[in-house]
Parts: sequence; C-alpha cells; structure tokens
Amino acid sequence: MLKIAVCDDNESICGEIEKILQKIEKECSSKLEIEVFYSGEELCNGISNKEQFDIIFLDIELKLMSGIEVGTRIREEMQNDITQIVYISSKETYAMDLFKIRPLDFLIKPIQYQRIYDVIMTAQRLINKGNQLFEYQFKHATYKVPVKNILYFESENRKINIITTDEVYSFYGTIDSVYKMVRQYNFLEIHKSYLVNYNYIIKFEYRQVTLSNKKVLPISQMNRKRIRAIQLQLEKDGVDNGPY
Repeated sequence: MLKIAVCDDNESICGEIEKILQKIEKECSSKLEIEVFYSGEELCNGISNKEQFDIIFLDIELKLMSGIEVGTRIREEMQNDITQIVYISSKETYAMDLFKIRPLDFLIKPIQYQRIYDVIMTAQRLINKGNQLFEYQFKHATYKVPVKNILYFESENRKINIITTDEVYSFYGTIDSVYKMVRQYNFLEIHKSYLVNYNYIIKFEYRQVTLSNKKVLPISQMNRKRIRAIQLQLEKDGVDNGPY
C-alpha cells in the first residue's frame, strides 16, 4: 500500500489528481490511500502530527506557504528524507530552486494520467528497493540495518562505522568489501574512507559533498572526475537522490 498526500489550493486540481490515482489503483490492483490538503500549512501540521506519506503531490504556487517552503521544511526541519515529493506547477522555471529538496519528479499542469502513472510505478520500485537490508557480523552475532536508513559508511582503522539516520553501528571489515555489497544501491566511493548514499546528498561540490544531516565529507582528488561523471549519469538517468 502507498499512502499519498495531494496538496493544492485549487480544489479542482486536487479532485483531478485524486481521480487519476483512483483509476491507477483500480487498474493496477494496488492499494492507494489518498489524503487531500488545501494548504501547505495544513500539510505540514499533518506531518508534524506524525502522519506519514510515501508520496506527496505538492503544488509550488500555494497561497501562503509555497510548495518550495513546504518541501524545505519537510527535508530540513523535519529531517524527512524518505517521503517522495512530486512537484506540480503551471510553470517550468523552478529547477534550481528544487535541487536541495530532491523531488522525485516535476509535473506541469494540466496533469496527465501517464505522468502520474509513471510516478507511482517509480515510487513503488524505489520503496521496494528501500526494503533491502545491509547485513554484518559483530562479536559472533549477525545484525541487519535497512539500507534506506544508511547515510554513509566510514572506515576507521580496521573498523567500519555505519552512520544511519538515527544511530551509529560498528563492525570490523574493509571499505572495499562493503562497497561490493552496496554499490547496487547507489553508494558512491568518494574517498578511501567513505561510502556515501547518493540519496542523502543535498549538495555536490568538486572537492566535497554535503549530506542531509549537514555532514560535509571530502571527495579525494583521485575520485573527483569519476564522481562527477557518475553524478551526471545518475541525474541523466533520472535517479532520485532522495532516499528510495
């Protein structure tokens, strides 16, 4: 089941998106739970009250709190990097403003069925991918950590630290062996000591990356051109760098 929020101050647009989602639910036999909000403030209050959504269809041109302000609050103040945000707008001039919010997609009004269908299919794929677990051993016991919660791996002497959204775990190993296990999940080997989850990077620079928790990690000189090329390819392929 996907829990979806639709936020637009135009009731007819909300109704149109809701009808498309209901049609997709019926045709694909997928359970979609839909909740409609008519302002950014209403949506933020809902999330603050522990409502959780897999996808938010969010209008940019909201009357009081804009969609960009809502997205920034979700990502930065609420530290929510998991919910997929899909912006909707009548204009195409917001690309750079949206980079830090890491939206899944950007839809231009009038809303088309096929675009929303594609968004739902992509979201389901990313969510299923996010259910993967990273498994490691420590002191004769086996532990599992959801891949979607891992910001980065850090090599410290013979120890590997797993920095997640809410905890740090450690085990003995090498960064090379870890990379072989997680490279399929878009982890980038930016340095001999760091493997970074692409989905948590909010800022790329030539010498460093900034993660959603404000941690800044260096890109080693020998990796800079390669990481830049990978970044461009992922963006070209439409890989979301917002977690899964």
